[in-house]
Amino acid sequence: MAFINNSGLILHLESGSCQSGVNRRAVDNWVRTNDRSNVITNPARLITAGDRGNVQLIATEQSWNGRAFECVLCHTQFRALMDLNRHLASPRHQEKVYRCPLNTCQAHFVSLSGLCQHIESEHCGVTRFRVVQDAMNNLFAGVARITI
Repeated sequence: MAFINNSGLILHLESGSCQSGVNRRAVDNWVRTNDRSNVITNPARLITAGDRGNVQLIATEQSWNGRAFECVLCHTQFRALMDLNRHLASPRHQEKVYRCPLNTCQAHFVSLSGLCQHIESEHCGVTRFRVVQDAMNNLFAGVARITI
């Protein structure tokens, strides 16, 4: 499968629809292991989100409030239990462990694909720096080694 850009590849892997079985949890764990110098990860968030990142939230019929299935974390309501579970499986309620490597940017992201989209957009100009280009190239060179 070919992707237009790196964020497309990462989004595909994070979605859990890849035939390899790789999902967002596997991507996050791989980055946590390989970003030892914390170029794109926030070490303070990794401490608090490390174990929680591996917790899977699942809603049951008890989430029905009489009108809809309700998320106990944000109180968003869904017509179908499957939609609530999809919401719970999304990055919506996770820590923002990824950060833009440009110190003056201060942008933080829940997913690696979000960070990649930010970098590819060149919004803050972070891609001008060779160290960022090298770090991202090294990261994507290793993506093929992610296993579940």
